[in-house]
Amino acid sequence: MDIMNNVSIQGDQRYIDYKFDFFTFPVLVACVPMTYLVPTAFIILKVFKCYYRNLVGKQEATMNPHVFFVIVMAQLTSVFYMISDYITIRLPFTGIMTSWCASQQPNHFLKVLFFFSIYFTYVSWLFPFLLSTLRLIPVYFPRRHNQLCARLSNFAIPFIYLYPFIFTFSLIPALGSCRQLLGPYKFGSIFIWFTGNWFDIKLINGLVLNLAIWLLLCIISNLTLLIKLKKLKNNRKSAILQRAELSLSLTTLSMLLSFLTNLACALIFLIFPSLTAYFIALRPFGNDCEICVGPWIFYMTHPAFKKQKILFWKDASKIGTIHTT
Repeated sequence: MDIMNNVSIQGDQRYIDYKFDFFTFPVLVACVPMTYLVPTAFIILKVFKCYYRNLVGKQEATMNPHVFFVIVMAQLTSVFYMISDYITIRLPFTGIMTSWCASQQPNHFLKVLFFFSIYFTYVSWLFPFLLSTLRLIPVYFPRRHNQLCARLSNFAIPFIYLYPFIFTFSLIPALGSCRQLLGPYKFGSIFIWFTGNWFDIKLINGLVLNLAIWLLLCIISNLTLLIKLKKLKNNRKSAILQRAELSLSLTTLSMLLSFLTNLACALIFLIFPSLTAYFIALRPFGNDCEICVGPWIFYMTHPAFKKQKILFWKDASKIGTIHTT
């Protein structure tokens, strides 16, 4: 049983006349994430506030400013990732967009909505590797790490946000449309898709390729970092810095959850398409794990958020430690 219906609902009077019912199971499923996404949004705001305070107010912190900046950008991106998931997956499944979408002709606006779900997926995969790389630089270049981290951040951040266009440029002439979900879904549950892309390129191929590449790079960089930090552990006198390193390691690992959920869905789509109908509804919850777990771990475990005396960024190099945090 396949869910990828090739028939657009645009102009179909049955869907134009569809009446949305709020008291349904899909609506309940779409509302459940609000119970943990809203508190997480407040945690992300606290992280932003701490970053701003340390950047502008010159307050004390056990945090490499470049590492902190990457974490802030990753968490900001995760918010947009969650919003795009809601617009392209959760809300269409409920039927709330069905009548409106059926009244439209295939258009670029729907294509853009679909594009953002792919775009932020790519972006979310690059930040874990950048974070690990920034933490490796002080290990190998302890005397020049500030300069090198600054250069890498200045190049990598714009690159990360431009990189997805390499694999999505074929969507430029495409038009977005809405289609009925088959499988176990009720009448009126739809998904946003596209038609007319250049060269008929299959986006799933680029997604799977990037999944494999960036996941492998993240695993290698994190293993290298953990091995190096273990060797240097005896040379570190500050328990606060050690806790900060542990916090960042846990935060980085939590950022890999998106890889696992998307990899599972991609493999099921390619190998067992009949099961896609079930896993496509579960994928956003897997992404929620990354969106929520990362900020909470970072906030609850990093000394920068503790009310205690900590080291200045500028003084960290004076105490004989390698500042990877």
